[in-house]
Amino acid sequence: MGHVSVVEHRAALRRVVGPGRAERLPLDRHAVGRRLTADLIAADDLPRFDSSAMDGYAAHPAHGGRRVLDVVGDVPAGAAADFVVRPGQAARIMTGARVPEGAVAVVPVERTDASPTGPPPTTVTVRGDLTPGRHIRRRGEDIASGETVAPAGTLVDAALLALARSTGCTVLTAHAPTRVAVIATGAELAGPEHDPAAGEIHESNSDMIAALALEAGCLVTHVDKCSDDPAELAALFTALDVAADVDLVITTGGVSQGAYEVVRQVGTSFGGFEFVHLAMQPGGPQGTGRLAARTPVVCLPGTPVGAYVSFAMLLRPALDERHGNPPRQPGCATYVGAERGTRPGRVQFVSAILAGDGTVSAAPGHHLRALTRADALIEVPEQVERLCAGDEVVVHRL
Repeated sequence: MGHVSVVEHRAALRRVVGPGRAERLPLDRHAVGRRLTADLIAADDLPRFDSSAMDGYAAHPAHGGRRVLDVVGDVPAGAAADFVVRPGQAARIMTGARVPEGAVAVVPVERTDASPTGPPPTTVTVRGDLTPGRHIRRRGEDIASGETVAPAGTLVDAALLALARSTGCTVLTAHAPTRVAVIATGAELAGPEHDPAAGEIHESNSDMIAALALEAGCLVTHVDKCSDDPAELAALFTALDVAADVDLVITTGGVSQGAYEVVRQVGTSFGGFEFVHLAMQPGGPQGTGRLAARTPVVCLPGTPVGAYVSFAMLLRPALDERHGNPPRQPGCATYVGAERGTRPGRVQFVSAILAGDGTVSAAPGHHLRALTRADALIEVPEQVERLCAGDEVVVHRL
């Protein structure tokens, strides 16, 4: 069987995962991390009114430049003055409070002879600048009602949340998280609630893939472990296919050429599945398909490192596209460290550590231990036979 290229299979995963859906949701902390699918439009001016930028006195200069002004009121934040500040008068005002009619500037309290606490005085001597507009934030100077707060495609973060809410926005339309079901297959897998019997191993793929899906912005709704019994997996596929909370099924294991490759057996019986071997190491055996009700399935290899690398290099780009995220771009670095032999004809991904000086080295250890120490993957092209110190290499941050 011929090998399929990494580029070809990455494109196949984009097709099977498909586009996402948009949903309307409250503009609150739960929206952080989503990307907008429609422009967010200000519902109100920011500021909503002319407001004080300082704790101090909203003043109207007296004729002749007199600096002692009569205090005619007190304006705390949240209140609106029911009086007018006339020439020679001032009102004590707090930061964010609405500037009373007639006031032309705000003088910070430290630029007056008034105490910053206690009741307002009857008069105040101002030493600060009374240039019109000084320390006053004008209505709509930040954003005007009807203006675009953020265009479609913007990532909602804490700062945007504050800005949008301050302009009266209460809802937004954003990419919905992909609802994912994860199935780890293999008769040899013992869950954390059991001690492995002879011939069994500790199962780790299910929660590892679930964690990667969460990092990719997905909502993990089901995490299951399945034996090599085709009937058990077929029943699980059928149940997930009609579940209202599943957009994508991800399996690990059971996709090679052996006698007990349960995902391959069941997928073939469902029809619409394709199993391939990539020109890639780790993570050669892969599969894609759709269940009876058209739920997409992505089939990853069973080794933890192979499943991890496959998710990061093949599936994550499709999920990023589905969630409206820009593609993550690889970088370049200079390889340092021992010479390494490679397998020509296959793209290899080497667990690596990026240094601050622009160099990269292979992570110490083998297989999963090396991956836990890595913050990047070196991509070694198919035609390269050896990785040598000083080589310029492509690196993918993890």
